Order: sequence, then C-alpha cells, then structure tokens
Amino acid sequence: ENDNATQEAVDEKAEELLNAITALRMIPNKDALKDLIGKAEAVNTSKYTAKSVAAMQKALSNAKVVLNNEAATEEEVKSAVEALEASIQNLETKTTTAKKSGSTSRNVSNTYGAAGVVSASQSAAASVRSDAANAITLNRGSMYTFKMTVVNGNGLAPSFTVGNGSILKTQFVSQIGNDYYYRVYAVGTPSQSTGVYTTLPGQNAKLHCTVTIG
Repeated sequence: ENDNATQEAVDEKAEELLNAITALRMIPNKDALKDLIGKAEAVNTSKYTAKSVAAMQKALSNAKVVLNNEAATEEEVKSAVEALEASIQNLETKTTTAKKSGSTSRNVSNTYGAAGVVSASQSAAASVRSDAANAITLNRGSMYTFKMTVVNGNGLAPSFTVGNGSILKTQFVSQIGNDYYYRVYAVGTPSQSTGVYTTLPGQNAKLHCTVTIG
C-alpha cells in the first residue's frame, strides 16, 4: 500500500511471499491413488494365489483409508500408492499341473516358417504420451500435475525436464504401471514461457507442450 515503495522493495517482498507460499504444507494430490485403487478393484483375483491376493487386499484397504483421510500427508499418500502398486505387481498366477499320458502327439499342420518370426526391430518404438498436448497457462504460484504414459516401453522410465528452471520448478509425484506423474510449480513472471520435455533412454528429448505464466 506504500505508493513510494521502490521496485527493488516490491520485488523483495514478492519473493518473500512466494517462498512462504511454497513452504506451506501442500494438500497432496490423490488422483494417482484413486486411479490405482480402481485398478486394484478391477483385478480378477480368481487367477491368482490366495496369499498374493490377501496381500493386495490388505494394501487396498489401507489405500482406501488414506484416500478418505482429509488430513493425510503427501508422504502417506505416496507410501500408500507404492505399497498398493507393489502388491498388484506381486500377484502370483495360479499354476496347473498338466495331466500325463502314455503317448505324445505333435501338430505338424500348424507350424510357422520364417514369415512367422517377429524381430524386435519390427516392434513399434517406445514413446511418451502426455495428458496435456496443448499450451497451458498457469498463474504465478499455481501448479499442474502432468500424466506421462510410456507406450511400447515397459520398464522404461522417462526423465522429465523444463526448458527454464527459473520459470517452472519440477517434482516427481508417483508411478503407476507405465504412467508417470510429474508436478510443475509456476515461479516465473507473467508472460514468461518454457517448454515441457521428456526423454527416454537412448532417445532425443520430446517437447510435449509450452507453459506460460499468466
């Protein structure tokens, strides 16, 4: 409210206020946890061993408690996501014992020649698909969570970067299967903009969209 304040003083106080906002306890984003709970509930448990299903059900029950807890911390949400994801990945398929017989048979009418062989080079190259393919505008001090999905690249984790770290700050949130969640915080000044990129191992960086500070 001081009309005589210098620009230097205004900038200093703006920086102090931004730092104070950043230091506030962030309300954790539970979207990834909610999606994972839906995935767990859709699992056909009849195909898996009772022990591995019981472990998943226990992790699922805990995840629902965290999801419904308004006071849950970001660390608790992250822990619930990791535990439930691990329990899904550790599901063990039931094994069946083949019935033995005194004779064997071989189907010689359904063999494949060279044309039936598929080499790795014929497979589609791995890529990353973003949930935000268009330009985004963020007000200074606000944030946005990107969902980056790795296609045709099981086990490949993309690196997430922005063109200018003084405009956007980045944070890894969580991984659910081939979906990777990253958060950006708008710390630049209005009208500044920068690109959002991912890079897969052995590939060049891919530009997904541009974020402008509003």
